[in-house]
Amino acid sequence: MNVNVERVKTAAVTTSLAAWLVATAAAQLPETRFDNILWCGKLRIPTPNWRFFGPNPGVKDCHLLYRDIADGVPGAWQEIPVTRDRPWYALAWNARNRSPKALFDAIQGIRSRAAAAGSELAPVVWSPGYRLLSGYIQHHLPHADGASHSQFLLMHSYLTAPEHRQIEPFFVSEEISLPTAEAPDPQTLPPAA
Repeated sequence: MNVNVERVKTAAVTTSLAAWLVATAAAQLPETRFDNILWCGKLRIPTPNWRFFGPNPGVKDCHLLYRDIADGVPGAWQEIPVTRDRPWYALAWNARNRSPKALFDAIQGIRSRAAAAGSELAPVVWSPGYRLLSGYIQHHLPHADGASHSQFLLMHSYLTAPEHRQIEPFFVSEEISLPTAEAPDPQTLPPAA
């Protein structure tokens, strides 16, 4: 009797997992004809939905560049990699994706703010994405000796032909002052009386 109960349990679990796998595959189809079946009434089969790229998938790569300004002379642009190569196990566990995701989200936030603001810079400068990128560039990147300011540039690139990449700059920051050895760190100052 015990063997039959175990077989029933195994069959029930196997059937449930197989049904969930089929429902997940059906939920990913470009057509939405199965969505009504999967989400009818109170019976809602919880399936992941990876159609968030559709109907217009992203076709542009984001680029973040920065340069230092020393004695009023701007240096060469240097690219900061926004994405990294992923290890094979990143399909299941990708904890290192947080910082590249933060950079990517900051860039997208600046892009949408810049598009909405037109030529006005203030709404972009006060946005969280701009402040995040400014702080990242000020405190986490190497700078040239004698640099007093830095600046960042955001660009898109995409393929227009098999061997031709189109580049579109879409935002240049204002000059961001860098912390210097002469200026005390505000966090180390004694509290005001």
